[in-house]
Amino acid sequence: MNEGTLEFDESNGKFVIANEKANSIVRTLEFGDSFEVQVEGKWVQTALEIGSNEKGEMIFKLRGTPYVEFITGIAAR
Repeated sequence: MNEGTLEFDESNGKFVIANEKANSIVRTLEFGDSFEVQVEGKWVQTALEIGSNEKGEMIFKLRGTPYVEFITGIAAR
């Protein structure tokens, strides 16, 4: 499984798993796609979700993880 970091690709408006060393996109993600991220050193299966914060603003979340709103730069595969 190819590992990288979760990033937002502004050129296509989607989240991706990027390999910064190879300067490449490992995988483009759609909402509902299953993938894994590291949480406290362990790999956890997750998916992208849209939610809202206490102000009613749209935010991104990773299902089953503590990651909410600022979800880039997270180790992913």
